[in-house]
Amino acid sequence: MSLTIQLVAVQMRWSVADGRSPEAFAARMAALLQQACAPLDPRAPALVALPEDVGLLAALAILPPGLIRQPSMAAAMAFALRRRLLPALYRRLRHRVSWARALLLTINPLLARLYLETFSQLARAHRIYLVAGSAPLADYGIREGELPRPLRPRGPAVYNTAALFGPDGRLIGLQTKVALIDLEGPAGLDLSPGAPEAIRVFDTEVGRIGIAVCLDAFVPESPVRELLARQGAQILVQPSANPGPWTPEQQADWLRGAWAATVQEGRFAYALNPMMTGALFDLAFYGQSALFARDARLAPEGRGYRDLGPMPGFLAVAATEDGEEILTARVPHPDAPLL
Repeated sequence: MSLTIQLVAVQMRWSVADGRSPEAFAARMAALLQQACAPLDPRAPALVALPEDVGLLAALAILPPGLIRQPSMAAAMAFALRRRLLPALYRRLRHRVSWARALLLTINPLLARLYLETFSQLARAHRIYLVAGSAPLADYGIREGELPRPLRPRGPAVYNTAALFGPDGRLIGLQTKVALIDLEGPAGLDLSPGAPEAIRVFDTEVGRIGIAVCLDAFVPESPVRELLARQGAQILVQPSANPGPWTPEQQADWLRGAWAATVQEGRFAYALNPMMTGALFDLAFYGQSALFARDARLAPEGRGYRDLGPMPGFLAVAATEDGEEILTARVPHPDAPLL
């Protein structure tokens, strides 16, 4: 066991141009991971986490190029449906689902392969544990290891799914989001809520990793962090995308998530909360990414969210709520005597 580990939270500023083609998506992710991993020490295992919804860019990448020129998310959805009308109509009638779900099912095998293969290759290239944000994935019956060929959805459900890869590029596991926001609900993307009984912890070289996608790290909205704690998770990863202003009230509310679970309650040794910023069509995202530690001795003083001032437990916090930043910390392994 390594005595120290490296934690990296990637605050990404996205735009529709990142999804203009599969090649553009892969190149953007490669450049981002190159920047994130450049300062890492290859002698200590590293865990890198990307923000929630990064896989939506893979969806844009496999749809017609004119999509990215649309003025709004609604216009983009309408454009995509016009270009995929017959296969989407077939799935809508077959599964009795919404147009949004039908479209996601239509493109999902290509979306899933682009998302999973891109991040598998990057995890292997940089020899890191990688939580690849999340993507809207159907259920393919994937458990771990190599991806099946071809990918065939096992039903009409589509989940907001986070993928964890190992340094060899193999898929360690998938985690579906349980608590959905309005944008993900029937009036939006029409995603399916994950089942709490499917929550699991992944045993890795950096420690036991639990993933709670954004709202899943908050209580009482979701039971996920309680389930992760019961299963012995040591590191909580909370990939997030906040489609709203980063006001003082939002910052205070955000403390109810990974910070409260790690610093206040002491459930986890560490937490990573990478956040998405920038705009996707007419939707803007804001937030300060952060790394947290249960042990106050590890966290420098004077750090906290912009408007709330210094607080305990912040290993690192982004300087802006709308830029792109990489947060890194080298800390004792969760099983080391200090913790």
